[in-house]
Amino acid sequence: MPHTYRALAIGAAVLCAIALPARAENLTPDIQKILAEEKLDPAIMKGLDQELAVPPALLAAAKKEGKVQIRLQMSEQEFAGMSKTFSARYPGIELNYTRGIGRERAIAPLVAFQAGNYIADIVAGYDTNYADYRAANALEKINTLPAYAHLWPEMKTKAGTDGADKMNYWCLSYSTERVKPADLPKSWDDLITNPRWKNGKIGMYNASVAWLPQLRHVKGEAWLVDFLNKLVNEQHAQYRKETLAATNKLISVGEFDIFAAVQDYVVDRDKRKGVPVAADCPSPVPASAGYIGVFRGSPRVDAAKLFVNWYLSKEGQVAAYHYARQVPVNVELKGKEFLPFPDEIIGKKIVLRDETILAEGDHVDALWQKVWEAAGATKAR
Repeated sequence: MPHTYRALAIGAAVLCAIALPARAENLTPDIQKILAEEKLDPAIMKGLDQELAVPPALLAAAKKEGKVQIRLQMSEQEFAGMSKTFSARYPGIELNYTRGIGRERAIAPLVAFQAGNYIADIVAGYDTNYADYRAANALEKINTLPAYAHLWPEMKTKAGTDGADKMNYWCLSYSTERVKPADLPKSWDDLITNPRWKNGKIGMYNASVAWLPQLRHVKGEAWLVDFLNKLVNEQHAQYRKETLAATNKLISVGEFDIFAAVQDYVVDRDKRKGVPVAADCPSPVPASAGYIGVFRGSPRVDAAKLFVNWYLSKEGQVAAYHYARQVPVNVELKGKEFLPFPDEIIGKKIVLRDETILAEGDHVDALWQKVWEAAGATKAR
């Protein structure tokens, strides 16, 4: 080919490459379908091959083990979709799933581990028992898994044994039928100064270590003590013992008008089912990421690590968003398309709980207990 024509051909090839969309990585038909249904650009999956590049020995050992026992917080129906997407990538590995609800989701597996038994290989949402897991040396290091590197920095721990499976923005959930937009709190102080929220109009549940330490970190101890005392003793907020999953249903039947605080994706999930609720996120917005780990010495440790790596990868995180509406923890999946209420988050100060803030959880919980017990809640848990 003459030099001139060769140059033209090369130039044309370059222009075509520029015009084409970014390479979509090694995508399975299952994840391609999810991307299409969510109207997500396949280009967001760039780098997936590297995230899934576990050592060949780990993959071989995981296939030999053949199964893994998993305990997360999503429903069985939601996890069924996750399992399908995982199996499209790694056929032949059986996922045995148990939903973890309430405090027992973390306590029961730990007690079993300390007795030499494994009722779960993977555990999530053990934040409130973080110190207990540390003391028991219960978890394997997972920081060498390739997808781990793509977590937000605040989600990684010094021990390297903890990842995160979903981002939680802690917001107020409110009734769209009974609450006027003008009454919505613009700041956390509005909850304790606006008479609209007096006399049982506020519902609360003890998820204090999930969002209050972040506010204390920004606003200080004196503010937190005053905030809690006025919520309980002046506004007369309700202390509820139902789980967070019941929050929006309780709002819909008139038990209270607003709830402090619940994850925005939980509000969105119920809203999509027709529950008349929405999220209001005062600034600063407390955020946390539920920890996920692999039990040390598990007989299915390699299969567990393979699943965790996949779950933390863009493929696993997009699947979790699709099936459970979980907000991704992969630092490259931060777009508004993954936020249930983007206008409530974008542009506001976000205080993401890190290991240091989490260490203050017991202190904050003690303040919570003291205020509620003084008001008559003998067991504020």
